[in-house]
Amino acid sequence: MKNLHGSFLPVLAAILMWGAAGAASGDESPFKSATFCHGLLDSQAPKDKAEAFYPDETIYLSVELKGRPKTGKVATQFLFRDNVIAEAEVDVAAVNKGILLSAGQNTFAGFNLTHDQPLPVGDCYSAVVTLDGQPLGTFPFRVSPPKDAIVSELKSVTLSKGLDDKNQPVDVTREFDTKDKVVFSGIADLGLGTWIEVGWVLGGMTDSEGTRSITLKENKTGCPFRFSFIPNGGWPAGTHEAVLLMNGREVSREKFTIKNGPALTQTVETTSFKLSSDDGRGGPGTTVSAFTPQDKVLHAGWELKQPTMVKGIRFVWTAIEAGSAKDQVIATATIPSTIHQSISTTLKAKNGLPKGKFKVELFQDERLVDGRTFEVK
Repeated sequence: MKNLHGSFLPVLAAILMWGAAGAASGDESPFKSATFCHGLLDSQAPKDKAEAFYPDETIYLSVELKGRPKTGKVATQFLFRDNVIAEAEVDVAAVNKGILLSAGQNTFAGFNLTHDQPLPVGDCYSAVVTLDGQPLGTFPFRVSPPKDAIVSELKSVTLSKGLDDKNQPVDVTREFDTKDKVVFSGIADLGLGTWIEVGWVLGGMTDSEGTRSITLKENKTGCPFRFSFIPNGGWPAGTHEAVLLMNGREVSREKFTIKNGPALTQTVETTSFKLSSDDGRGGPGTTVSAFTPQDKVLHAGWELKQPTMVKGIRFVWTAIEAGSAKDQVIATATIPSTIHQSISTTLKAKNGLPKGKFKVELFQDERLVDGRTFEVK
């Protein structure tokens, strides 16, 4: 099973023109409309309006402004879910320079989104349009399944502790222990291009480490699927949820209970700290009390008091006094929200660090959890 995200490389182009349209309005906002379409006229006005596109189609968007503004930048961001996948902007001054405002003519900005791989199917897309940084609107669109795709439909789901040699669920239950692997399996009709994704919600927060998805490359009826997960540090006590999405829409939310796990907290408390040299593969190796200028990869890590749903974590590496640097931040890093029993950060120094005194700090939101000084000798 592989993650869906990053499976396409979109490119957004923008062109701005003026052309005949309705009379300019006296409204303060120059914005008139934003229209998705299958193509653009030479004026960048919409051609063949559309609300949906097939996965291999180019997405076109025509933004119409009233009259011929002499200044301003029209920008568009294309989003998949809440992630920006492409953006571009055009300057209205470049096309309207030296042209007198003429009643009955408007300005069109044309944007087109191209991509090397088919776009994921779903209603999870939008375009955010701004003028000089001020929002003009958010406009949704969808990517439809390919023409020859069958209708996707969830048939059944099961939670269990495992699967047998025929991939059938065994120990079907809704109650698990802290070290149990929870298996989410089911049957569905899945059409070409359909993607399904499971997320695990613990204490009201999704553990991003457990999110997995698969995309169908052919039509399959009665198709079995399965996902499994156990958080780092084990399941905390309480009631949690496994949430199944199909093409971005929730189709199942299954609750289960952990009775014997540790209490879940979101406040980071540390019990120990260590510095480590690199193991040659990008991971922590031998524990050290100081580094040398020959160390190109430096590791710092903390053990936590109990499994914690880590959120808002930031690491800061600072040169206190090293070479010509004094109290200078040299690197920062964050980690995704997920359950941790320990947390760590890595500093990569291409030419090594100069001899001197440094510190690495662990923050949760704006709270300093711990800070440690070390030397490069």
